[in-house]
Amino acid sequence: MKKKVICMMMAVTMVAGLMGGCGSSAGETQDAESTESTEETVEAVEGDFDSVNLRLSCNGTDQGTDTKTARLFADLVSQKSGGKITVTVFPNDQLAGGNMSKGLEMLCDGTVDIDIHSTSIISNLDNSLMVSTLPWLFSDYQEAEDAFYGDGGTYIDSVLQQKGVCYLGAVHNGFKAITNSKHPIAKPEDLKGLKIRVPGGAFFSAFYETLGASPQAMSWSEVFTALQQGTIDGHDNSLSTINSANVQEVQKYITISRHTYEAFTFMANAAKFNALKEDTQNLIKECVEEATKEMNQQIIADETTLEQKFTEENNCEIYTLTEEDMAAFKEAVAPLIEEYKGIYGEAACTAFGIE
Repeated sequence: MKKKVICMMMAVTMVAGLMGGCGSSAGETQDAESTESTEETVEAVEGDFDSVNLRLSCNGTDQGTDTKTARLFADLVSQKSGGKITVTVFPNDQLAGGNMSKGLEMLCDGTVDIDIHSTSIISNLDNSLMVSTLPWLFSDYQEAEDAFYGDGGTYIDSVLQQKGVCYLGAVHNGFKAITNSKHPIAKPEDLKGLKIRVPGGAFFSAFYETLGASPQAMSWSEVFTALQQGTIDGHDNSLSTINSANVQEVQKYITISRHTYEAFTFMANAAKFNALKEDTQNLIKECVEEATKEMNQQIIADETTLEQKFTEENNCEIYTLTEEDMAAFKEAVAPLIEEYKGIYGEAACTAFGIE
């Protein structure tokens, strides 16, 4: 018999898809002060659940999309399991000393149960997973969501399974904007000589080199200080991530380029996930999907207000690329995109609808 329980739910909307594969679990701590909450009724469901605490690691700050989604997921799974399944969330890759690559290794070796990292970081496990970050691949958020829920997600799971990891779903990191401290960027030549941080992955470095910039690979935990001190001139990221890390406080110029899309992927250590009872596995998948779908909607709704905030509160200068502007960028990187289609391979490209 189902019983109703009252829980404090974060007033955020999320999106993510659960792919059919397996996954492992991880933990979460709920920081009530870091999120707005609203009282909402959630039904505890019947099931033969494990009594288990899962450790979940993610890279974002307390206000990052990945962290918010992780906490919402943790809240949902605890309430629906009647408190049997709890999740402790570790943001900022704190278990890995802020090192994103090490954080991913800790998922693979089972130090953590569940992990959330961006698609560019999980490509450390297999380079073909970078395929979803090819420039101007998706026209809008729905198209991206459909890919990560559909054939794209199935492909990601098939690759991760070979590494002992299961894909559980994804939430928008977002379409990227380019920030810098020097001048507005409206054409490819404006990037010449700028030191731009990249998260890793050969393609991102090649992309900025092609446009005349100087790419600087750097962990996310180091970026704010590097921007503040002028070690680097700029970086690219989604508006929500820029806001969560307060990058707008140390960057004057923001170009809305939407040149690439990234997702935060929910993953689990396969051996640990498969050792859980079937009802536990299914509930974890259900809660990942529910949390990510809510958050996706919130990200979309927030983008317009964030542009206004950056302009009015931080005195940032925002420039949105026109179709004519984008045509110049696309022409400059077209040969590079063709080269990397070959590198990522036919299977990866087909899964994400790339011809």
